[in-house]
Amino acid sequence: MKKKTRVITLILACSMIIEALAGCGGGGSGSAGSAQTFSWWIYSGADSSYYSEYQDNPAVKYTLSKTWGPEDKKVALEFWQPTAGQETNNYSTMIASGDLPDILDAVICDPPPIMYEKGYALDITEYVEKYMPNYVALVHSDETILKNAVVMVDGEERYYSLRGIADQAEPVFQGFMYRRDWIVKYGKHPETGAAFTGGYTDPEDPDSWEDDVVFPSGGNDPLYVSDWEWMFEIFEAAMADLGITDSYCVSMYYPGFTWSGGLLSCFGGGTCVWYQDKDGKVHFGGDEEAFRTYLECLNNWYEKGWLDSAFNERTSDAFYAIDDTSVRQGKVGMWDGQQSQLGGRMDMNDGGLTEGIYVAGASYPINDIYGDDSCKYVEPDCVMGNNLVGGGVIITSAAKDKDLAALCSYLDYFYSEEGAAIRTMGLNADQVAGFSDDSFYADHSIAGGAYKIDESGKYVLDNVLVNDGGGLKAASAFIKAPGLQLVANVDNGFSENYQKSLDQWTLYENKGFFQGSITTEMMSAEDSTVCDGLRTKVLEYMTNNAADFITGKKDISSGSTDWANWCKSLQKYNYQKATDIYQLYVDQYPFR
Repeated sequence: MKKKTRVITLILACSMIIEALAGCGGGGSGSAGSAQTFSWWIYSGADSSYYSEYQDNPAVKYTLSKTWGPEDKKVALEFWQPTAGQETNNYSTMIASGDLPDILDAVICDPPPIMYEKGYALDITEYVEKYMPNYVALVHSDETILKNAVVMVDGEERYYSLRGIADQAEPVFQGFMYRRDWIVKYGKHPETGAAFTGGYTDPEDPDSWEDDVVFPSGGNDPLYVSDWEWMFEIFEAAMADLGITDSYCVSMYYPGFTWSGGLLSCFGGGTCVWYQDKDGKVHFGGDEEAFRTYLECLNNWYEKGWLDSAFNERTSDAFYAIDDTSVRQGKVGMWDGQQSQLGGRMDMNDGGLTEGIYVAGASYPINDIYGDDSCKYVEPDCVMGNNLVGGGVIITSAAKDKDLAALCSYLDYFYSEEGAAIRTMGLNADQVAGFSDDSFYADHSIAGGAYKIDESGKYVLDNVLVNDGGGLKAASAFIKAPGLQLVANVDNGFSENYQKSLDQWTLYENKGFFQGSITTEMMSAEDSTVCDGLRTKVLEYMTNNAADFITGKKDISSGSTDWANWCKSLQKYNYQKATDIYQLYVDQYPFR
């Protein structure tokens, strides 16, 4: 990861020179020709309390005040924004009617090659290579980015979309977290038996927590499954002392797994569907020993009363908000939650079970207890986040007769350092001062700009944005633009404890789960139909039956008839057909 960051930093340092040589990316000194208007469908907009139409975004307005392309033209944008909750229906209707926008948010559509095959996406290779020097330089700065951003056709690079690129993995929005205040109050040092001490140093600061907690693995953060089980015993003691009789130590998603890996990946690596190992070999994990061992562990937790006994009944709960009422009441010891629950942010100051709460983020645990040696001491490799490439836009066939040179020149700006800052954070003080057409920044107390650059060259967010609990940060920037996401050199103003929790969630890299991020975005329509169909079938079977192993209705022990029948049932779906197809794409578009 560090190597990729250094490469991208070098590219950024040269980006303004490249722009000048290419004659694109923020002109404005010459007289502008007539503006070319492009329609842009976005999956979702900003919080409506800031503005109802995305074209009212101040960062959008600023960039549209400049001129672009070889003819120094202005670009105008008309955003199509679906009603909240109707995004999928709106997209389907739009595609069925053929009433396409010029630019399409790629978050929901088919993979770019399929969109091109169906006639929805343009092949913009000529324009990218001629008018997007910043993008081309970034794409070619790293092999992984290159393999994700281009499609190889007869040995030639083709661009069917413009991808979002991050200079470093971003923090994920959710992860496992636990009540560290319970560990301090009810836990004992695993070697000396001494009581722990700790608490808040500033009652007004939700992150000002200090303690002397030591886990059995020897550190001050949980590392292994044995550390988690040590915590569960402490949570039991806490709930008994507090009179909590209707709760549990840890929550779990209703099928008993998440198909992208996560906790399952801690028991030998991989997922319960398709993943690739360290050598680039594609596996189907649904009948492998790692998955059986994972289910065996959860069955043990269930039998001991540590696992939510009603987990498989919570079918309407998102995986990051399971039994949210019990969690917010302070009854649960460990759960999969969101950033807004970290530290003391759940303390209601009402004398209830959240009084004095401190929530810390936990990394996925390495299994050191269950299964054979192949399932132990293996770092999880299929986890959320850590992708440098994703999202982006497709330029559709509706724009084929428009000024694509000006459009591509404009979009290339967001891959330069200046444009990336506007996309990531918003406008700086000079940009705000020199742009009198909008009072948004002044109206929201950020007239000095969204960020400043300190003496070390780091971007430092304004305190108003750091402390904002709403969507002001997103509303101040042009986050819908494809471009470079600045991460490595941005100070978000997070406290040491808060950042530590975020770092725990990304302690391990996603090296094995390629579906939805790499190969499925490059697949042909025929291959995608086959793989999607098989994935739907096996996941339906697993979702309906895996919980029986966890609850003990079926025997999960190695060699049991129940497990043998499970494996036979999965094999009947001929999952090997999808395995072979995925292997072809993994070989062509390596993810690791």
